[in-house]
Amino acid sequence: MSQADEQYVEIWGDRVSMRDLVLALAVTAAATVAAVVVGRALGSSEFFWGLGGAVVGFGASMALVRPKRDVRIVADEDTEAGPPPA
Repeated sequence: MSQADEQYVEIWGDRVSMRDLVLALAVTAAATVAAVVVGRALGSSEFFWGLGGAVVGFGASMALVRPKRDVRIVADEDTEAGPPPA
């Protein structure tokens, strides 16, 4: 499947790939659940372990899913000419 054929959904005014969204959510959820299980096994605060797992999952998601946006900065001719004469 090419990028042109891929399905996108609009979330908060931005278009995202469903495949990448589901992958990122699954990685973050798995890391969070694993951290809570570790916290429970150690008998410490599951809440903070879960927060740490969510942060680790978010970082892993950032590494796995790359942006597909192509940003080009184009100079405006009016701004290069300087301020208008007084």
